[in-house]
Amino acid sequence: MSINHLTDSISTTLTQHFPNIPILPQTGTGPTPGISYRLQSAQLTRERSDRFVQSYAFEIRWLDADNIPATLPDELFEALETIDVEGTPYRATELRWETENVTPRMLVYYTMRTTKMSEPASTMQQLEERPTTLKATRE
Repeated sequence: MSINHLTDSISTTLTQHFPNIPILPQTGTGPTPGISYRLQSAQLTRERSDRFVQSYAFEIRWLDADNIPATLPDELFEALETIDVEGTPYRATELRWETENVTPRMLVYYTMRTTKMSEPASTMQQLEERPTTLKATRE
């Protein structure tokens, strides 16, 4: 799964849950109600030689700070708690709603564990024996 697939899934999920509200792919401000989203950070950490942890943080903003619907935080929690990425459900590891001195925003964190697939080991092959005749030579 790529970051683009995850970002597209967030956009699709927001559009499905908020069909009458503009969904914008970047943070902005303005008097028009709307929701913007952006990837805030991405991190890949190696756990073992063949196992990795991918962590993604997204920022979801409500663009009209003067007119926040009372149900917006709950609706965003419900929409983004579990998203579908290419047929696989991904559950957020953390969702946080903030409104202090900034445009209201939600931080959503998704974490995935992946395993690097190693090359298939070649199996032992069976040797075929054929009788041969050795000729002795004199020197």
